[in-house]
Formats: sequence, C-alpha cells, structure tokens
Amino acid sequence: MSGFNFLEAIIYLVLYLLIISFAGVLIYGIKKYKKEKRISGIFVTALVSLFLLFIINQLAVTGLYFSSINNFVKKDYKKAAIFSEIGAKIAVFPSQKSTLYGEAGIDYMTMKNGEKALMSFEKAYKIKQPCRCANNSYLKNDWTIFASMLYTYLGDYEKVYKLANDTGRYNTAAVAAICEKDYKKALGYTDLNLLKQKRSATLYGQRAYIYKKLKKDRLAQEDFKKAISLCRKSKTCTEIQYQQQNDSYWNKFTEKKKEYFKT
Repeated sequence: MSGFNFLEAIIYLVLYLLIISFAGVLIYGIKKYKKEKRISGIFVTALVSLFLLFIINQLAVTGLYFSSINNFVKKDYKKAAIFSEIGAKIAVFPSQKSTLYGEAGIDYMTMKNGEKALMSFEKAYKIKQPCRCANNSYLKNDWTIFASMLYTYLGDYEKVYKLANDTGRYNTAAVAAICEKDYKKALGYTDLNLLKQKRSATLYGQRAYIYKKLKKDRLAQEDFKKAISLCRKSKTCTEIQYQQQNDSYWNKFTEKKKEYFKT
C-alpha cells in the first residue's frame, strides 16, 4: 500500500468510526427513551445526532478542501488530488462535490495527466452544471477554465463552446474557434470578451489576427495599433506582434495534446 493510499484509508477509517459512534449513541438513546416512554426524547436524540453528523461532515469536507489547496501550493499535486477526491466522495451537497472534482481535475492537469483530469472534469460537470456568476465574475482557479483549455488541446471544440455558453466566459472559446479555423465564430467570441475587457491589449491583438484571416486588413491594422497602444508590458507587446505574424502561435494549442494524453 502506498503512502497516499494509506492516508486515504486512515481518513475513511476515522470518518466511519465517527459515524458508528454516533449511530451507537443514537440507538442507545432511542432504546433508553423508548423504555422510559419518552417519545419526544427519541426525536430530540435523533435530531441532535443527525445535526452533529452533518457538522462533522462539513468540517471534514472543508478540511479536505483546504488540505488540497495547501498541497497544491506546495506543488504536491498528487496529494492535493487525493484530498480533493476524498472530499468529493463524502460531500453532501452537489455544489461541493462538483467543486472538489473540479479541483482534482486541476491537480491532474497540472501533473499533465489528461485522462484523469478529463474524468474529474466530466464528473464535476455531470454532478452540477456550471452557471454564470454574478456580474460575470469568476475565480482564477475555476475548474471550467482549465477544462476548456484541456478540451481545446484535445480538439473537442463543441465542449469548449458548451462550457463558454454555460458560464459566459468566452476566452478559451475564441482560441478554440481560431484553432478550428472558424474565424467568424472566433470573432463573435472575441467581441463578447471585449465587452467585458474593453482595455485588453491581448484581445485587440487577437481580433487583429482574426480580421487578417477574414481579409479585413483595415480593421486588422486598427486593432493592432489599438493593442500596441494599450500595452503596459513589453512582453505582452512582443506576444501580440507574434500572434499577428505567425499561425504557429495558435497551432501550439492543438500540439499540446501530446503533453497531456499518452495516445
């Protein structure tokens, strides 16, 4: 048994012992109050036991989640994935399960294990489909962003578009459309991105490339100039110029499949 499997077994053992303990207390209380003919006591004992069991469950899920995050920060991604998966298995609420499976997917993706990452993302999506956040805001480590990237590498563009339409986050969808050489669709998604990020040099550079592919040279030049004017970092400006001139910049997204999938 590996160290990680041993740790997983210990966590499950502790949880099962707690559950058995509470079950024992519940049965004892019911028998006692039944003998004393105190029906209200039976009800209260059952209610309190269930409440305490729920509290323990939530503390365990929260602890596992933060343990996963802590190990991710320490770059111990394998351990982080184990904590995320255990948390997902014992979680009560679908939103918790979905988030934790999504976290496991991010961990596996960081390890460049595309197969396991994909399985985790699929579980997260099946349990609870992602929705649009208030004001289209989102966390940096939201699993849907990573899932969209992985689907792009895999060439499964329809799933990228589905996630984009579900969440209202179109950055990766625009990249996927460029990889698919569907430049009209890419333009649509980039325009939607620009509505939310009106001063993004990268997005203007991206749209300049798309206009160039659509043979709209005047618009391409205007966007390219706009992108350069918005640049605050020289590295960003260099990248925009590279995007404008080289198709290979976009081809690298599909080439990444080899890094994440064995076959």
